Amino acid sequence: MIKLFIADDEQIVIDSIKFIIEKNDVKADIIGFAKSGREAIEKVEILKPDVVFMDIKMPGIDGIEAIKQIKERHKDIIFVIITAYEYFNYAKEAIDLGVLDYLLKPLNRNKVVETIKKAIEVIEKRREAMLKELELKEKLNKIIPYLEGQFLYTTLFSGITYDDLPFYEDVFGIELKRGYAMIVTVEDFGKNIKDQSLKVSIEKQNFYDYFKPIVKNIKKCLIGPYFIDKLFVYFPVEGGNSFEIKNNSIETAQKIIEAINQKVKIPYRIGIGRVYSFENILKSYYEAEMALKMAKNELIVHFDDIAMPQNRFKPYPINKERLFIDRLMTGDLQGSFSIFNEIYEWMVLEYQEDVDKIKSKLIEIIGVIKRNLSYYAEEENFIENRELEEILKINDVDKIKFIFINTLKNLFDSIKTINKEKTDTFMAKIIRFIEDNFNKDITLDDVAKEVNMSYHYFSKFFKDQTGKNFIDYLTNLRVTKAKELLEDETVSIKEVCYKVGYSDPNYFSKIFKKATGMTPTEYRLAIYKKGGVVGGE
Repeated sequence: MIKLFIADDEQIVIDSIKFIIEKNDVKADIIGFAKSGREAIEKVEILKPDVVFMDIKMPGIDGIEAIKQIKERHKDIIFVIITAYEYFNYAKEAIDLGVLDYLLKPLNRNKVVETIKKAIEVIEKRREAMLKELELKEKLNKIIPYLEGQFLYTTLFSGITYDDLPFYEDVFGIELKRGYAMIVTVEDFGKNIKDQSLKVSIEKQNFYDYFKPIVKNIKKCLIGPYFIDKLFVYFPVEGGNSFEIKNNSIETAQKIIEAINQKVKIPYRIGIGRVYSFENILKSYYEAEMALKMAKNELIVHFDDIAMPQNRFKPYPINKERLFIDRLMTGDLQGSFSIFNEIYEWMVLEYQEDVDKIKSKLIEIIGVIKRNLSYYAEEENFIENRELEEILKINDVDKIKFIFINTLKNLFDSIKTINKEKTDTFMAKIIRFIEDNFNKDITLDDVAKEVNMSYHYFSKFFKDQTGKNFIDYLTNLRVTKAKELLEDETVSIKEVCYKVGYSDPNYFSKIFKKATGMTPTEYRLAIYKKGGVVGGE
């Protein structure tokens, strides 16, 4: 049932519409009437109908002006204009306002019923679209937190850079180009709770469950997964100098504490890094970590407020780690060793006597390597648990490094084999797809999407593997297939053109001649003259 409002200064028109609706079982409920434009504007504001039948000519504010004013505040209301024949040209202006339809006086019963049904159909489609949009939003609201967590985790630890950052800004609804890291770490409060590990876990989960909506309500941000008693939050920043940003970040942390403490009572601390561009956010992450390490008695600590030992702290060389992984994956063992030495030197200098931190970082790197390897062969166990156990047992930094490098050496042959097998399999899939679809309007981008590669990377990969660019390869294949078809005299030249993927016979002839030195017709004649197949590349 739709809500209908009628604005007309002739009572007979109002009565006619009312009579037609009552006698024709139309799903419309007349909720109000008006006999002037001003009265229509005032009543529509209160009654909020779905559809308004508006007379063009009324005393005072006319129907056109009334529609304009109502539309400014209620864009979804559907308008149908009522007009006498002599005002029909005048009614065209209303059509420009986006009215659904018009009714001529005297009113035609069938036309009124048809117009109302048309309005009902429009409203139902709108409602259906709105429901679908709500369902989609509900689904997105469920998946967005997971995407946030994976996005941040991948950014920090998997060596992946996001060239399509604007896409993720659209997904998350915030600008990400510049910001700072906040780390919230839950302190160890379970030491004095005997046999209550479950209770501790529940308390920590409650903390995380309360933390996310509270922080999101305070300020726009991305929140990572809860990992080893630690939460990573990325706060985007649009402007301001470093001093203002620092003060705002501390104020944000204070607001979080005030809100969280009303919900849960477990010990936690907050570390804050400085602002950086998104590609350098790892620097802010490590600064937030360092702030927590260096000021263990502070509830909120900003990196700028801690006294660092002179020349000691340097951010973790994430770019070198990414380069190290890349070299390893491409089979450059010596290159990867050289870069690893630089990374290990950073660990020794940064962690000094804390061997456990070195082990932890190495295991983290192994995790990154395993994720990269699993992309190629998910079922293989390339790094044995015993190798990880060896690293955990030893406390000598040189021996730890020796075991780690030996682990890399053992991986090297497997990586080379996997790379070759993967490339062969990949190329077989690519060639098969082109063979199956050469007669369609396929592009390089279509093939790239089929094998989940970026356009630019696929273009280079294809050229490296075949020695030809994609267009040349596809053209050569089509010409070869065309030659085979031209041997059958029952197939016309035009049919050959369409069968090999071209829509323009003239263009096909031009391409064929460029490749063979002959037009398709000349090629077919040459076959018959020689009594067999010709070559002629």
